[in-house]
Amino acid sequence: MKHLFISFLLISVFFIACKNDSQVDIVKPVHSATLQVTVLYTDTTGGGSVVKPLSGVTIYLYLSASDRANSQNVKYTKVVTDSGKASFTQLPDDYYYILASHPTRGTQKSETATPNNSTSYEEIDY
Repeated sequence: MKHLFISFLLISVFFIACKNDSQVDIVKPVHSATLQVTVLYTDTTGGGSVVKPLSGVTIYLYLSASDRANSQNVKYTKVVTDSGKASFTQLPDDYYYILASHPTRGTQKSETATPNNSTSYEEIDY
């Protein structure tokens, strides 16, 4: 009986000692990219042809072409500055479908990849 008790005690100590209480933290990578959009138009007044920045354009970012086509699920929106630029920072996804909308010049479509830890540049011409 004494040997049975000692055997039981040793087996119990073995299983208790093998118990792993430490938690493993799962680190999820964070995708962070920047997208710089430049909107330009060709000014033909005065007999010449000069490319200039176009302001007043609203830039919409979508995650799919169908969302863009149906004007649904807009992820990000910015209005282009007087310099013709809009900057989107800390973008969490790696590809965007772009819709540029101007009140009198209409819309333009584009799309671009936004790799992690990088800056992507997209030019939209009217």
